[in-house]
Amino acid sequence: MYISVSEAATKFKISKRRVQILCEQGRISGANMVSGVWLIPETAIKPVDERRKYVDKNQTSFLDVSQEVVTIDDVCKILSISKATAKNWIRLGKIVPDIGNELFSQGYIEKFVAELKLSDNTKLKRRRNKKNATGKVLYKDYIHTARNQKLVSELLELSVIEDKKDLLVVLANFAVQLYYQSRDIFYSDNNVLLNFLSQEHTDEFHILIEDLIGNYSIDSALISKLQPALTKELLLVKGEDSLGFVYISLQDIGQRKSLGTYYTSEKVVNELIDRLYENDINLKSRTVCDPCCGTGNFLLSLGARGLNYLNLYGQDIDPVSVYLARINIALLNSEMSVLDICSRIIVGNTYFETFRQKFDVIVGNPPWGSEFSEDEALRCRKLFKTAAGKSIESYDLFVEKALSMLDYKGVLAFVLPEAILGVAVHDTIRRLMIDSCSFRFISYLGNVFSGVQCPSIILGITLDDEKTVVGCKVSTDKDTFVISKSRTFPDGTLSFNVSDEENQCLNLISNIENVAYLKGNAKFALGIVTGNNKEYISTEKCDDNEVILKGSDIQKYGMTISGNYIRFVPDSFQQVAPIEMYRAKEKLLYRFISEVPVFTYDNQQTLSLNSCNIVIPDIEGLEMKYILAILNSSVVAYFISKKFNSVKLLRSHIEQIPIPIVPMDVQIPIIKKVDRIMNSFENIRGLYEELDNEIMELFGLSSEQIKMIRIALSSKNSFLRTEKIV
Repeated sequence: MYISVSEAATKFKISKRRVQILCEQGRISGANMVSGVWLIPETAIKPVDERRKYVDKNQTSFLDVSQEVVTIDDVCKILSISKATAKNWIRLGKIVPDIGNELFSQGYIEKFVAELKLSDNTKLKRRRNKKNATGKVLYKDYIHTARNQKLVSELLELSVIEDKKDLLVVLANFAVQLYYQSRDIFYSDNNVLLNFLSQEHTDEFHILIEDLIGNYSIDSALISKLQPALTKELLLVKGEDSLGFVYISLQDIGQRKSLGTYYTSEKVVNELIDRLYENDINLKSRTVCDPCCGTGNFLLSLGARGLNYLNLYGQDIDPVSVYLARINIALLNSEMSVLDICSRIIVGNTYFETFRQKFDVIVGNPPWGSEFSEDEALRCRKLFKTAAGKSIESYDLFVEKALSMLDYKGVLAFVLPEAILGVAVHDTIRRLMIDSCSFRFISYLGNVFSGVQCPSIILGITLDDEKTVVGCKVSTDKDTFVISKSRTFPDGTLSFNVSDEENQCLNLISNIENVAYLKGNAKFALGIVTGNNKEYISTEKCDDNEVILKGSDIQKYGMTISGNYIRFVPDSFQQVAPIEMYRAKEKLLYRFISEVPVFTYDNQQTLSLNSCNIVIPDIEGLEMKYILAILNSSVVAYFISKKFNSVKLLRSHIEQIPIPIVPMDVQIPIIKKVDRIMNSFENIRGLYEELDNEIMELFGLSSEQIKMIRIALSSKNSFLRTEKIV
């Protein structure tokens, strides 16, 4: 008797995907695939110690299914590490599969994650794993009122709010204070919640308070415990989300990170709305929706500017955030019924269920880097074009979803990571925007989220048939201009931070004839990821260690040995490239983080850390030192900075650099200049400028364009070597 994967999953209380994995790995005895479907014999399931267990194919061991089975891929997602890192950790014994050779029990992984969160555990202190951090943070920039900032700072110091129930009671108490302030009702004691709930009410506000508290009971012991917090007073400020400020600051940051939530400061909220008005977008009679509204700060700001609250809509997956958003709206508009508010501000997962109506304007700051369950990921892949790739990025999905929620000629204005404009994994959403929208405005914000190194933008687009960039208003930290000439984006990269003249120069560089690219013509490798630099890096030279370079050691055409040494034992490190990449006869090293590209030549088989990466060009007819000269040129620095506007030099960026194909008699003089720069101790800058001018000529740039490039790079560090090459 055979059963299906679905029946097995239901019967033994594990996911269908787990059953499929077990079948694929041959760990369910007698399982067969028929017409693409796995069939599982019931005899493969035998009782052991009064629990059902799978028997493996050799009938020698049992696989417990009384708890979930976790794969290596699941571990990577849970811990936010790469598969290569996970395999290295298994090899080094940092994590040990407790089911067979490749699988983990859910209990083991839960215990492992709990241990990681202990303050004295250092396994996941690297930047990429900071989502495992815990604690509470004062989001001071979220609002501007100093008094309310001080209040929340004091609440954090009190440490009386220990769980969700405590937090909801304190929030409800503050909400009642704000209610009295909004209605000019006198109250002598800030501890007003119990008295408010016991009264008969002339309006419906108490319903919103009861929704917030939910089924939690409030007794005298709880009130006594929370007394230090309840007797403080929150100030009502029109358009300011003070309740949201309390909520996000007293929430554990681990929850925020798992949802991909980055709380938008009042300054950024107002700038986005300013951009809408500046672009002649009349909001007065328009319907506006924030599909990821949180506690409603965008809606509050719009309402404070005179918009009809009946035209404001919002949705969020977090019920508490929605309850607070409803309270915020009710505080500023006493005429709206609770029914009106609750029908406009709703709880739900916007990806899958949202308002049926279309909207004139959609605003907000969608989640970045949200986690998806297996079922959610499967649903997303069925619904969204942007979920078709290997990984799913939540803000790509939100842009695609928001476009489907817009009326024709409707406007979308989102706060987004700048990466959406150029990073390869976001190509699908860029193509969707290019094919269906006109670009109205874009503001380059830089790093505006406290503690987060992620340059951000405000992007405004219109759903229409014109599909143009003409008229798009661009704001950078140094300039504001309007694009007046049409542009095409053949490679899908949206370079908006360039004026029409700069774009013309970029196009000339991109479209010169007879060029080669490193894509498909080079080997790339990351520097060593030790997993613990303090343990493996020494500042003392010994007989058994050698020099290792960091990104900060790399200069154009040179390197500075800063006194870091390592004993090269690849099996001990978290992640290493193939050894032959480090030991190549010749290679190029480059800084991963830098405002301009910085490359140098190495023929000493020198090791490097992952802030200093490797490329080994292999373009027929082009010498490595000639390619080095191109990569270090002002032309390429301008091309990279304007096209990608990133301090990270990614492989995908390097692969798009055009390298002029020239005969050997042209290469040789350039190579000689490279050698002179690498080995001279005087007039290095003069030699570099001579070489740079020659490369400008190879690209056929006009004197005006050369001047434009020089001006654009004048404020940037050249990173030109000044010391003796080692």
